[in-house]
Amino acid sequence: MSDIWVENRTPFLADTHVEPNADGQEVVVVIISATFQGENPSAVLAPASEQLPIAFSDVPFGNPAASSTRYEADIAIVKPTAEVIINGAAHAPDGKAIREMQVGFRIGTLRKVLNVVGDRVQEAGGYSSPNPFVKMPIVYERAYGGTTTDGNVEVRNPVGIGYRNARSADPAVRSEAPNVTYPSEPFRAATDRPAPAAFGALGRGWQPRLKYAGTFDANWVATQWPLPPKDYDPRYNLCTPSDQQLPVLRGGEAVTVIGMTPSGRWDFRLPALTMPVRFIYEDRSEDESLRIDTAMIEPDKLQVTLKARIARVTRRNAPALREVIVGHVTPGFLIARRKGKRYFDSRGGNGTITSRPPWQS
Repeated sequence: MSDIWVENRTPFLADTHVEPNADGQEVVVVIISATFQGENPSAVLAPASEQLPIAFSDVPFGNPAASSTRYEADIAIVKPTAEVIINGAAHAPDGKAIREMQVGFRIGTLRKVLNVVGDRVQEAGGYSSPNPFVKMPIVYERAYGGTTTDGNVEVRNPVGIGYRNARSADPAVRSEAPNVTYPSEPFRAATDRPAPAAFGALGRGWQPRLKYAGTFDANWVATQWPLPPKDYDPRYNLCTPSDQQLPVLRGGEAVTVIGMTPSGRWDFRLPALTMPVRFIYEDRSEDESLRIDTAMIEPDKLQVTLKARIARVTRRNAPALREVIVGHVTPGFLIARRKGKRYFDSRGGNGTITSRPPWQS
């Protein structure tokens, strides 16, 4: 967070964060978080009464030292592409226990399907048949990976299960084999090495994400610390595998979620964020349009949270950024803020243009 005032005239959340880039310049990041709710699987999404907070630190599912990430901190300066995250679970059709099923989602041209099986234990010659389940969390703790008792780590997913017979980092998991895999990469034997499969966020220290973080060596300590490495790649800010990334999210895209709600299917359109963002400097004002870079889907809640950000480099000895205004406001309000004066409306208004909603269903 920073000392820059954010005037938010929307039902959503807005805040700022300041961090240095690799050149030592301070970057102000304006973060918008907009949560939408569906009353039922067929309802049009509308702003939720309780908005998902903007996170300034990672929020894990469980023990921070041995858990996958539920909500990643909203501190990235930029995301080079858009990405879709789903925090959900597989629901057996009609609520009747099942041993195996597929779940997936589609948004625009992006499509991903995973296979989900019940808990299995090792037996002579292999693994047992899956135990029936009614609901199965789709998290990396139930995907292939793990850390062994002697310290060997599957660097793609240290919290998972099955790597060299490692048990899940989640002590509640009773399975000895992954519950979630790609359909083309089933886990049938302890020697199998499938790609870790889930819909959530990859840890910051996991591969292949970690390779984009840059080089932290003796030369970095001597010449660059505490700034990011010169070879830092913004792709590090993408917290999903490549099959959950797409060039852009504009809003209005048709979304289908299969197998992750009690009804079995959830169809909706991604809302669009239509509010402007204005930067008020000491000597000028500048307008910006939002670009959605993250869609967080939570099927059990019938909720979708859209994240958007705008980054501005601040220059020393240049006119300072005083304020950020988010939402539709009147010209009179803007004039007052540019002059650093308090806005007054003889008719009692606060300067918000209520006839122009900041989103479009």
